[in-house]
Amino acid sequence: VALRAAAMVLAGCATVDDWAGLKRSQEPPAAPLSDDGQMVAGYLALLDRLAGAGPAEQAEILRATHADYLASPSTQHRLRYALALAVPGHSASDPDGARALLGEALAVRETLLPSERALADLMVRELDARLALARENDALRNDNGATESDLFAGLNQQLQLEIAEKERLRRELELAQAKLEAIATLEGGRIERQE
Repeated sequence: VALRAAAMVLAGCATVDDWAGLKRSQEPPAAPLSDDGQMVAGYLALLDRLAGAGPAEQAEILRATHADYLASPSTQHRLRYALALAVPGHSASDPDGARALLGEALAVRETLLPSERALADLMVRELDARLALARENDALRNDNGATESDLFAGLNQQLQLEIAEKERLRRELELAQAKLEAIATLEGGRIERQE
């Protein structure tokens, strides 16, 4: 009985030490991924695979995500397909389409996990910035094109004026030469008469 009592006291002390935090491990155990974290990790893995893949693999990834979305247009499949379309640098990259799909997914926010909402919001902001830059670039290109065409038209008009001026001067020169020849002919006739 005494031995049992002593063993129980020792076991109790060990438990009390753990409760008091005296026996701590050096590293806390890694927190397991929640469903939320696993979903976002899956999306990020998809983006990583898509960004690093060759054209054939990119096409296959996009085909599969599109087929999943068409077969079951759930919010998660919509988000997955939108994220695949948002990745720049592949032939099927479609920032406008991705933005529209993300807008649809965010319209039913309650169907998204918190991390999915955060990822979708982040991607929407990135796409909005990218699309704004593309629109600004197009506007600058159009302005530059208009400026170049205006410059070309101005230069063309100036060239036409110079051609017309050259033609006018050529005619005046021909007229002056004809007058000189006429004068020379008259002068030549006078010289012959005086002799």
